[in-house]
Amino acid sequence: MHLQNDGAPGSGDAPHTPGWALHLPVEAGPAEVVIRKTRDDGFAGTRLGELLSDAGAESLAVCGVMSEMCVQATARTALALGYRVVLPYDAHATQDIPAAPGISAAVPAAVVSRVAAWAISGGAEVTARAADVTFTAPPGAR
Repeated sequence: MHLQNDGAPGSGDAPHTPGWALHLPVEAGPAEVVIRKTRDDGFAGTRLGELLSDAGAESLAVCGVMSEMCVQATARTALALGYRVVLPYDAHATQDIPAAPGISAAVPAAVVSRVAAWAISGGAEVTARAADVTFTAPPGAR
């Protein structure tokens, strides 16, 4: 399942702008579902939970962008719903946080991603590489 963020008009991920397009080609259909969302949490206001339940999913690998926002929010809700959550470190990313004069220097994107993963690592499994993540289909899965 793919989540696609519908940002506000004029934002970098506003619908039908270059920043809105999914990075990898997706063949929408029964095997690949695209769920459009307007909030950080992929479960909020979408059919994600229903579709995962219907598919018999028990485990999720959460990947994408803004490690500290969409990835973390979706992973936290998945954990709260009882899913096993795997967070492949090389499959989520973010951007540098600019300096805040008088408060802190800029924070590099790699540090932001690492902190976001660490903040939910008490429940999620953090792996180094997405290529190392494997799942098996639940009994009776389509």
